[in-house]
Amino acid sequence: MSAMVVGVCTHPEHKNQGYASVCMTKLCQELLAEGKMLCLFYDNPEAGSIYKRLGFEDIGKWMMHVFHPVEQVS
Repeated sequence: MSAMVVGVCTHPEHKNQGYASVCMTKLCQELLAEGKMLCLFYDNPEAGSIYKRLGFEDIGKWMMHVFHPVEQVS
């Protein structure tokens, strides 16, 4: 029912040419046509401006937690 968009990037030599916008637009159109709800996580303000221009809205903050189990001493 949903699709998570991750790992979107543009090689530095090809930035500011509209490639990310074109790719994201096509991807979103296809996923929405399949009836999917889109979910996107980002932490790059430059990328965020592209996503917002395409219609994504910030709905909250997120964080990742890595759990490292502690060895039990007997």
